[in-house]
Amino acid sequence: MFKKQSTIQFLMFGVAIGESMTQLSNSQQEALLQQPMNFQQDLRWGAQTSLALTTVASLSRGYQLADVMNHFQNWYRKRQFAPEKTIQHVDVITKKAMDNYIKNRDTLSSGVFEDTADSEDILVRMLPVALYLHHEYGVSFINDEMAMLTLHRIAGLTHNDEGALVSVGMLSLIVSQLLEKQSIRDAVENGLAFGFEYYSRHKVFASELSAFEELNLPDFANIPVSNMTLDGRSASTLEAVIWSLLNSDSYTEAMHNAFLHGHANSVVPTIVSAIAAIVYQEELILQASQYLVSRKLIVGVASQAERLGRFN
Repeated sequence: MFKKQSTIQFLMFGVAIGESMTQLSNSQQEALLQQPMNFQQDLRWGAQTSLALTTVASLSRGYQLADVMNHFQNWYRKRQFAPEKTIQHVDVITKKAMDNYIKNRDTLSSGVFEDTADSEDILVRMLPVALYLHHEYGVSFINDEMAMLTLHRIAGLTHNDEGALVSVGMLSLIVSQLLEKQSIRDAVENGLAFGFEYYSRHKVFASELSAFEELNLPDFANIPVSNMTLDGRSASTLEAVIWSLLNSDSYTEAMHNAFLHGHANSVVPTIVSAIAAIVYQEELILQASQYLVSRKLIVGVASQAERLGRFN
């Protein structure tokens, strides 16, 4: 038996396990999910988990945009939160933003504005921000402009395209509903409704909403997986994540669904694992976490966050 874990602990274990599973073969993934106590190898997480850890470490002390960027820089330049045996790959947009900041030292101009910045690579590191905002502002944080500005500015440190920011907002609103113990179906429905209402009122974002219309279809969960296309953009990845969760009743089923979208994509399984971990909170997640490389780092960052009281 494992002692009771906090939500932030489950989230970070979920992120790390999900990202690690993308490095495993089909048979290894199944062995981990079916008999985790008999698993025989390391789970090697990577840059997505590292960036989520840096975000938690910074926000644990309260929100300061410059401090969030400084934590990113320490990861990028000094390999903090990127221990030995982890697999570190810096995506093109994040690299450009990190280099922009090194050159200009300006958090508000470091992020990439081009259309290529509407990338799925922003989504994982923003998951802890959803927990932080829910704790600081409550489930209705969308009604607080300071909360939404915080969300968009943290995302915009790297990916400052409007489409990416809307995806981050939609995902965060759904997570916030889940933290209120709503069912996945209700959380998706309510989170999307709040998101559409908010972003439609802001001219700079309104034109991006067409990318999310399929998510609003009443039978979205019944769409064949073969009809879904992952193109690297944030909205299509969000669709795959939500589809995987809507069609699940357990962590294992959610992960099986995530890998139906293809093994070339690492972001979908990572997000699905993170959200399914906080929804289902199964002992399987704690058992699998025993194989994470540098597990003590993850536990330490999450424990500090819990102790300082900034997260659920």
